[in-house]
Amino acid sequence: MREMGAGTFFERDAGNIDAAQTLVLIGAKYEPCGLDGRCKLCGFADCASAKEAGAACVFTAMDLGIALGSAVSVAAALRIDNRMMFTAGKAAAALGLLGEHKMIIGIPLSVSKKNPFFDRG
Repeated sequence: MREMGAGTFFERDAGNIDAAQTLVLIGAKYEPCGLDGRCKLCGFADCASAKEAGAACVFTAMDLGIALGSAVSVAAALRIDNRMMFTAGKAAAALGLLGEHKMIIGIPLSVSKKNPFFDRG
């Protein structure tokens, strides 16, 4: 993450992950859901065109968002400090950590006296 964005929020987020006890990665593939032209929210005429272009399916993104919301909600209910970070997901995707999953969000988790994800500078 530091190499991807020295002097930017990528570097700040890397510091937050250093302060965390663990990092959870949740991801999804860019697979179209197969509505074949009945949706077009991705901007393509049909799912085949979207797949050929390597576009992300809106429904996959929504499903990922629901999963992420559930994950951070459970962590918060257990009083585990957390924050969703696309920067961690982008770094994980660049490293190929989740294989074909390109749409990845990282969730660092921390149990400490002070939430390291709150006052981030």
